[in-house]
Amino acid sequence: MDWIGNFNFIQDSWIQEVLNTAGQARPRDWPASSAVESAEYAKAKEAGYDLNAVHWWVYEKNDVSFDIVDLPFIKGDYHWWITKLYPGQFMPIHTDPHTHERSCKRYWVPMQDYHPGHIFLYKDNIIINYKKGDVYAYDQEQDTHGAANIGHLPRLVLQVTEYVV
Repeated sequence: MDWIGNFNFIQDSWIQEVLNTAGQARPRDWPASSAVESAEYAKAKEAGYDLNAVHWWVYEKNDVSFDIVDLPFIKGDYHWWITKLYPGQFMPIHTDPHTHERSCKRYWVPMQDYHPGHIFLYKDNIIINYKKGDVYAYDQEQDTHGAANIGHLPRLVLQVTEYVV
């Protein structure tokens, strides 16, 4: 995972809106929509994860009153979503199913400075000491990653996928 730089585009109003709304409950309210996603869910269920619980929250453009446009590190077509983990929530190790459909680049952008207990596992590395607005690029779009919040504050991250022509 490569650090691209720090960009000052995260708005405090976005953070407040995400903190104050529920979002999409995952995995509970999100049925698998592809063979790749079905395989990820089956793997998690076999490992003992409760797929009827809420382990994290997702916010897409239709879930919030704002849009995130003109990202300074993006040159082409992209889509974004935000993930929120309350203390005690987690996201099992996975690949993102949509990265199996088209060539793309993936970016991980924390929406707040690092807090102890905010865990992002990328392949075999834990990313810490990041700052709000840091942009990290995945080495490969299908690299495994996961997250957990064993801290005392909610954890917010912007996820971006840029599609390669």
